[in-house]
Amino acid sequence: MKFHEPVHTALFLALIVGVLYLAPYLEIFLDTPENETSLAEVIPEINSIQVNYLSEEIEEIVVLEEIEEIEPTDDFNTHCDGPFAGNANAKKKLWRLFEKLSGLEDTSEELHVFHYGDSQIEGDRITGRIRSSWQKTWGGSGPGLIPASQPIPSLALRQSHKGNIKRFTQFGRADSTLEHNCYGGMAAFTRIYDSMSMLVKPHPVGFRKNKVWHEAEILIGRAPDGGKLTVYGEETDSVTIEIAPSQAGSHNSVTVKLDGVKEDLKFDFTGQDIDVTGIKLGSGYGLVVHNIPMRGSSGTLFKKLNKEHYKKYMQHWDVGLVILQFGGNTAPYILDELAAIKYGNRFRKQLKYLRSILPDAAFLVIGPSDMGISSDSTALTYPMLGAIRHEMERVTVMEGELFWDMFEAMGGEGTMEVWAEEEPRLASPDLVHFTPKGAKIIGNLLDEAFRSEFRIWEKMVQEE
Repeated sequence: MKFHEPVHTALFLALIVGVLYLAPYLEIFLDTPENETSLAEVIPEINSIQVNYLSEEIEEIVVLEEIEEIEPTDDFNTHCDGPFAGNANAKKKLWRLFEKLSGLEDTSEELHVFHYGDSQIEGDRITGRIRSSWQKTWGGSGPGLIPASQPIPSLALRQSHKGNIKRFTQFGRADSTLEHNCYGGMAAFTRIYDSMSMLVKPHPVGFRKNKVWHEAEILIGRAPDGGKLTVYGEETDSVTIEIAPSQAGSHNSVTVKLDGVKEDLKFDFTGQDIDVTGIKLGSGYGLVVHNIPMRGSSGTLFKKLNKEHYKKYMQHWDVGLVILQFGGNTAPYILDELAAIKYGNRFRKQLKYLRSILPDAAFLVIGPSDMGISSDSTALTYPMLGAIRHEMERVTVMEGELFWDMFEAMGGEGTMEVWAEEEPRLASPDLVHFTPKGAKIIGNLLDEAFRSEFRIWEKMVQEE
């Protein structure tokens, strides 16, 4: 047997070490798949935090009082005045949204806002605050889209169900047995295998604008053999509707007129393998603000959705604004600036994808809040959180969209630790999630920033 010379062995080991050292750098330049990473796979102890911060007793909530196109630029330093960072093209799209809002009360039309985010927006906490304020100003009522099976308690309404069903999501750990990827605008749907009953009730301490529904729109994807839906309430007479047969990739809707009063409502479904991709409750006019939380998501899942189906779903309505609130789930495992750059590039691809579907909508990206590692640690903020925020802002502005820095708005580094020690507490002991009171403050800050931009637009219009 012939043995290797020692020098050959040394050279081989040096080569291996070199490859391992350079691997993270090479990843930045490779066209890697858009794999959505969940904390369930990376840091189980963080992802296992349940909704204890939502389970606390919640106090009564007080309701708050044609343009020339500019091509997107790669100039990161191109900003306009106002609390939202963005270039001139981004501000033009925002002004187009404001123009629609200013005339909304004089029409019978709906204008839609989609608020996507991670677990920070679960339970309708931040979204509910801006929805209540904006609907009070620009009209409309109701919580917008809700899932047919709700896994997280919500301030929007109280919801329960029974029957032979299963919930599928594109975020978290997607079910590999699913035969299609037509999840719809919520990136989640409920499959009814033979029957399901769903009961919704106005939340007793929820926002007043969430409690009255003039219509319910039921969104159906796959329904191989069709089925039946019966809707009835305390004041609404029973209505039975036939669900037409449809295959994967279909997007159908059924609208039921309601009595427009505060009432409990029941939905009874029968049929084999029906995919319900959402139920919209509201007034049928005015502003509709949808809360779509995606626990464990970093916001890089949208390209995994079936594009044609997602496009049908979103273009079914007039979508004026899409809010993307992500970044927090990347903080525990982004260890250097190169990893932050890679995440920023992946996020940029999602923006391009979403804009290709909704070219006329304004996009507002919200960076992550301050996040503490632990209460007994000397590092009260994840060390790469600044790099993550910087990359999210950089790619957002480069793509001609808007960015709001929640980290700075709430007070900057170490704020989450301070909020967790407030009495009453504004942040959970995990130093990651806001309590309902903390989320209320964040919602108010976002509302104030949005209205500040609206006042700038109003002044500009008046001066013309």
